[in-house]
Amino acid sequence: MDVLSPAAKERALLEDFLLLPDPQERLALIVEACAGLGIPPGERREEDVVAGCVSRVWVRGGMEGGRLRLEWEAESPLVRGLAGLLCRVYEGAGEVQGYRSGILRALGLDRQLSPTRWRGLEAVEARIGELAGRL
Repeated sequence: MDVLSPAAKERALLEDFLLLPDPQERLALIVEACAGLGIPPGERREEDVVAGCVSRVWVRGGMEGGRLRLEWEAESPLVRGLAGLLCRVYEGAGEVQGYRSGILRALGLDRQLSPTRWRGLEAVEARIGELAGRL
């Protein structure tokens, strides 16, 4: 099976989510579809907390078989889904260095999120890049 690049994964996610023209319905679907399995409370470590997020967000990762694997959790269901959307762009990629996702803007989420939440999601993406660089 081919390893998809973050750009290819982003295009596929955009195709799926842009089928819903209503921004509120799209956001609700993203939050539900991208929530992921989460990280159990007993496994949430302070070193996995994303700095710069108002509500606590945990992102951890590692390489398995040459692919980036990510797990995420957040106190807020909305943030959990949006962090999951970013993680799904990078999840399973073999190489992520130098890639910067534009999926949040392409889906119109920049117009729906507060500046504080936007900065928090930028911190999530930075954390993913940090994890990928360390692996």
